[in-house]
Amino acid sequence: MISDASEAAIDQIVATCNGDIRGALKLTLLPAIVAILFTDLFDSLSTFIGVAKASGLTDRDGRPINLRRGLIVDAVATLSSGLAGTSPGTAYVESIAGIRMGARTGRASVVTALCFVPCFFLAPLAAAVPGYATAAVLVLVGVSMFQSMAKIDFASIEDALPAFVTLVLIPLTLSITQGILWGFLLHGLLYVGVGRWREISPTLGLLSALSAGLLLLAH
Repeated sequence: MISDASEAAIDQIVATCNGDIRGALKLTLLPAIVAILFTDLFDSLSTFIGVAKASGLTDRDGRPINLRRGLIVDAVATLSSGLAGTSPGTAYVESIAGIRMGARTGRASVVTALCFVPCFFLAPLAAAVPGYATAAVLVLVGVSMFQSMAKIDFASIEDALPAFVTLVLIPLTLSITQGILWGFLLHGLLYVGVGRWREISPTLGLLSALSAGLLLLAH
């Protein structure tokens, strides 16, 4: 799920390069490319972590199983859809709602895709349905996704505050990326501030530094 700013950057790159991949590697487009790269990376990581926990596909440390394979598939789908000129084909955290209903294998995705086939012909009718008519369904989806919040240790400020800030900023900024970036940054800073810097893994340290850089770049 990519923010409006990133979609605008994508449109600018496509319009500038006209499908020329070498033209897209211009130095002037580097900030837009980096922003889009980490937007998609953070969105995909958060999605895989949430989906893996909802489905129980995690190891003893709570890390998603086969995360590398999932990210490779997501990257190929995003690249292919971009070359085809369509919206990014990436993983969506709303899949948790399907998992709560019993979906556990790839067959559920195939069935979902087949259910979308009639939508090619019913799109005008679906567009006539007002947004408030489907709001109740989205609320139920949110309830299913919100269950993972119970696993956060709110007694620990260094764990609770980044989660709270992420939760609040996503709807306020209308950007999942902004919430995730501030969450990573606060997580690293608070762990250092309370003296738990030894528990910061190199990956988390790198993500915190990248988050700070992207936030500075955006402003």
